[in-house]
Amino acid sequence: MDSPVVLINIFSVPQALEDEFLKKWNQTAQLMKNEPGFIDTKLHRSLDPTERFQFINIAKWSSKEAWKLAFSKRISQNEIFEQQLPLCC
Repeated sequence: MDSPVVLINIFSVPQALEDEFLKKWNQTAQLMKNEPGFIDTKLHRSLDPTERFQFINIAKWSSKEAWKLAFSKRISQNEIFEQQLPLCC
């Protein structure tokens, strides 16, 4: 039986690109919400603008396999926003 998984992604975004980052994150979140096994995602923002990582994404999926399938599908369609912005990991 598959167990639910929680993914945590951190993002360092140049201040000049924050609006574009938020736009791409929202677009990607909407796409992922339609994938089988998706449960929830939330984007958190640092209160301190000097922190290295300004954004943290927490996503919940029904299983590792469901996430892998959805992610590989989006990568193959070149829809993952991380590939469209110059971000640090």
